[in-house]
Amino acid sequence: MNEVRPDYFKPTTPVETALRRIKGNMRRAMVLAATEEDGFDTIPGRWLTHDLSDVLKNQLGLQQPNYRGGEDLPDLLEGEVEIARVSLVDSVHGEVTSLRARKGDDDESILLRIVDEYGDFEYTLEKDSFSAPRTAVEVLEIFKNSEPCACLSACEQRFSSDFYPDLDELADELHIKQFWEE
Repeated sequence: MNEVRPDYFKPTTPVETALRRIKGNMRRAMVLAATEEDGFDTIPGRWLTHDLSDVLKNQLGLQQPNYRGGEDLPDLLEGEVEIARVSLVDSVHGEVTSLRARKGDDDESILLRIVDEYGDFEYTLEKDSFSAPRTAVEVLEIFKNSEPCACLSACEQRFSSDFYPDLDELADELHIKQFWEE
């Protein structure tokens, strides 16, 4: 499992495509639950958009501030996909930091970048161009070795990914989550 190198750019089902483009954690969960219960066709189009309107973001935040977590991430670049994210589980706003991949100009390389919701940091990666997708362990190492460290927080963290389903458990096993006290 830890040696799997998934194809980030392989075509997916309409449901997978929609879910991968939804920025917010709560909105993803709501859309997935509604899809499983009532079918994908029952989801209002505005809930499937990549960038949710401020009115709907605020509605989520009024329900519970951390329901808005992830909604303020920067838009995906053309051809870019999120390959993993780390969410702050017990923070007030449920902030999300996202690792993204896109094909290089040569169409052979894969370019990576890390972004957060507020643009607080410009993350520097030890290496940001690869010839093949990363394994789950390598993805966690990218988070851990970024500057500043994308997995250092005073809050509880949860890693998630559509490409690496057991990423959070692996992060626990490898002690990737780093806790600092304020």
